[in-house]
Amino acid sequence: MIRAAIVLLGALALAGLASAAGPTPGGRVVVIRGCDDLYYERVGFPQRLIVSNLPMEDSAHTAMHQMTQAIKLVVKDRKFHAGRFSVGYVSCDDSGTAGRSSAVQCVANARSAVRHANVVGLIGTLDSACALAKLPVLAPAHLVLVSPLNTADDLTRRRARVARLSATDSEQAAAAARFLRGAGARTVAVLSDGTRRGDIYAKAFRLAAAPAGLRVVPGRADAAYVGGLLAGHTRRTLSAARIRAPNGVLALSSGYGPVEQLVDTAAPGDAEGAYLFVAGVPDEKLDDAGEAFVRHFERSIGTTPHPYAVYAAQSAELLLDAIDRTNGTRSAIAQSVLHARVRNGPIGSFRFDRHGDVMPAPVTVFRVHGRRADIVRVVDSGLP
Repeated sequence: MIRAAIVLLGALALAGLASAAGPTPGGRVVVIRGCDDLYYERVGFPQRLIVSNLPMEDSAHTAMHQMTQAIKLVVKDRKFHAGRFSVGYVSCDDSGTAGRSSAVQCVANARSAVRHANVVGLIGTLDSACALAKLPVLAPAHLVLVSPLNTADDLTRRRARVARLSATDSEQAAAAARFLRGAGARTVAVLSDGTRRGDIYAKAFRLAAAPAGLRVVPGRADAAYVGGLLAGHTRRTLSAARIRAPNGVLALSSGYGPVEQLVDTAAPGDAEGAYLFVAGVPDEKLDDAGEAFVRHFERSIGTTPHPYAVYAAQSAELLLDAIDRTNGTRSAIAQSVLHARVRNGPIGSFRFDRHGDVMPAPVTVFRVHGRRADIVRVVDSGLP
């Protein structure tokens, strides 16, 4: 019995040593159930983890995968360290059975992240509803959500720590209203394609119209604004907008990209010359640091990054810098992120207001020409 006990203790000690040693670089290790393998090209286990929550099977899967690649590039460039802490990365998929963000999966992934003590920050999501579903889980754990893409106005008004990098729905609507007024319009027709997002975009524009000097009218108008998505009644809604403003400017919410699909969906000629208002800065308008990251991504991955990837890289840098500046606790990292003043980051220079919304909040104006979207200008960014 004594000999058996000694053997057993010896086996347990060896097992403990093996566990402490951790994986070898490049080994396959799952640290969060249901998520991708740990990305950590060092021996052992990282002291801190950052996690992304994105719908990897969504129709925007190429952009989603590029976002994870961008985060990996940033973590690797920092040699898997931030200050005195070693740092790894895990990608979790928010996709449901339908191939898009699932509220059930969003909540499950948030719970998995909270349960792992080494997780100190999340990057995501694509869909604002998914982010809103996560917040009640993240808030009690003091876990910060760095949101590169979410635009819902109320996202940062919850009792949670959220750092948003994109212009809100209201900020995009205000940019569109000011643009139409600057183009000479005094009256505007406002339409929705009937989808929930379309109604949200249209409501935001109606609220932004009067402060911009526009009067919303029920009949014919100098210009038209359409809130909607390509998944909605695009053809019918755009045709109705052209009838309401036959000689005026047509402005579209960000849900009508990409332009190639818009042109294929709309009636012939209805999309031509329309203006599309999209949160964020495109690759072509990034400053020196952003251009440097784009070149780095192209050399490393072999393709030009989607703008979402640049925003993911900025999100990763925010978290790594916060880990570097703090004692590594969730609460301290969240506070550090929200009080950050970034100069010459991949998406430029910015800070957050008291709610966690980015300042400035750029919106890019595109114009549809043929099957391409030409950049007209980037507003509220300090860029020419």
